Amino acid sequence: MIRVVLLDIDGVLTDGKVTVDSTGKEYKTLDFRDIDAVYTLRGAGIKVGLITGEDTPIAKYFKNRFKPDYFYSGCKEKLAAIEEVIALSGAAPDEICYMGDGKLDLPVFRNMEYTAAPTNAIKEVRELAKYKLARSGGDGCVMELAELILSLNHASVKK
Repeated sequence: MIRVVLLDIDGVLTDGKVTVDSTGKEYKTLDFRDIDAVYTLRGAGIKVGLITGEDTPIAKYFKNRFKPDYFYSGCKEKLAAIEEVIALSGAAPDEICYMGDGKLDLPVFRNMEYTAAPTNAIKEVRELAKYKLARSGGDGCVMELAELILSLNHASVKK
């Protein structure tokens, strides 16, 4: 049973693209389905965390918007952050699912049992992912993962 879902931000909650205006201000887009997915998971008793390599005002926005149980920004060593989440949450490694899309996520995908990748993740991540999602980052992939996890958890409870 999955008790904790950890998400990268750029390329998972967003499409990984940045729009920059003439003043240098950055903008990113997220899908309301994915916003709803975070709250759906939390409503089902699943803890949610965000782990991003970025340390920007936008990363802080995500922290304030979602109020995740776990939050790491400027985190280049994501596996170390996950080890800390394991210690803090009391969840076993096989009770955690991580979704990422890029090179910084590869150590996690090589060491975790439950991993998910949006369809637009880099090839190496897609190849290692346990769950290869049909939706792209920033386009409903978090909702797709949430529905999958809730279904798997429901089936696990029935056993």
